[in-house]
Amino acid sequence: MRRAKLHAQLRRLARDKNGNFAVLGAIAIVPIIAAVGLTLDFVGAYLEAEKIQAALDAAALGSVRAYGEGADESEASEAAGKFFWSNYALPQENVVEGANLAGTPTQGALSVAFTRSTIEDVAAAEFSFDYKPIFLERLPLEIRRQAVAARAASAEACILALHNTADRAFEVSGSAAVDLTGCTVISDSNDEQSIYVGGTGKLKAECLYAAGAIYTAPQSVELACDKAMESASRVPDPFKRKALPKTSAWVNISGCGQDFINGGGGNGDCNGTGKTPKNNNEGYVVTLKPGTYQSLDIKRAVNLLPGYYIIDGGRLEFGSQANVTGKGVTFFLMNGAVLNINGSATFDISPSLEGDWAGFSIVAEHGNVETAIINGNSRSSLTGIVYLPDAAELQYSGNGATSGECIRLIAQEITLTGNSKFKMDCTAELAAKGIYYPGAIRLVR
Repeated sequence: MRRAKLHAQLRRLARDKNGNFAVLGAIAIVPIIAAVGLTLDFVGAYLEAEKIQAALDAAALGSVRAYGEGADESEASEAAGKFFWSNYALPQENVVEGANLAGTPTQGALSVAFTRSTIEDVAAAEFSFDYKPIFLERLPLEIRRQAVAARAASAEACILALHNTADRAFEVSGSAAVDLTGCTVISDSNDEQSIYVGGTGKLKAECLYAAGAIYTAPQSVELACDKAMESASRVPDPFKRKALPKTSAWVNISGCGQDFINGGGGNGDCNGTGKTPKNNNEGYVVTLKPGTYQSLDIKRAVNLLPGYYIIDGGRLEFGSQANVTGKGVTFFLMNGAVLNINGSATFDISPSLEGDWAGFSIVAEHGNVETAIINGNSRSSLTGIVYLPDAAELQYSGNGATSGECIRLIAQEITLTGNSKFKMDCTAELAAKGIYYPGAIRLVR
């Protein structure tokens, strides 16, 4: 009986057009709702990804600028975080769990990596988290985005004066004639005379960059660029994170000849290189080995074997009658050691092209504020980077050679006191090391 009634009702429903439409409509609405829900979920995820990308772009651009202006990786990463989170906030109602790229909670899903080469700085910022859809709550969507920004090197510099406020941080003094064709001068000082060329001095250069202003006497400067750049960005010390060698027991120079080396004696074993006469013998050359010296005050003919010569608190000095040869050597001024190279000395010094300090000829540790003096002459040659980052002043006079010298100078303040010509193309002589004014920042991807 019941079965008959059910069959009758079904037959009436099948014959009823209104009832048939209601059932079919109810069945058809299910995929429509699902499609709308999926569309809303994917549109929401896409819009969230776009917001993330914009924030990552800002983070990459800001952090590569900070990194290029002297911040270490930790400081630059912190800057990236500030740029990112000031431009983006996680939609907490849609966050399942951070992808945790950096091994920390959700906001640590921001990861930034930095690379540096001689031609550019690069920052790569990445962010990832699981986005919880409104309709498909059990199927989270991973959103992962990356931005890469680069700051390419621009002009190559031969001179970098690091002091931030000094008057005449870079100066061409007196009647000095300085030729830096193809090379730039950078001064980080914001003084009104950050770069100064006065008197009868002459300067020829690719360009001048000063954080402050530039003073030059009329007709004293010839530049290849359209005009000198004032109020320019500061350039940080490009080598400040390099590790210095350690001092060791002082080398015994008692047998190295008192007329050859200050503190030496005669007829003894000199640094393990053989007997040395007490007095100057014409044509005799003392040979020294690398090591730590309390002082190295050279008076006569001395040959330096390749390696590191560490001056521990004393003086590195070439006297007026010194004749010094050193191929593949680097001098390190430690514990307040002083540098004084006499203008009458004859020397031929070039750095090693291998190792951590390849391309550097003279290096002072941070904290050594002693004024340094290098006076060349037509018989002498000094090749390499002279890196005295905290020296109050470096007074430099080149050899005046028409071919130019492969030398780069870094100190707090730099004064060129005599005729000098700097050679531009020195990639081989400086082991591909260089000083560069930073160029434009751009998004790579």
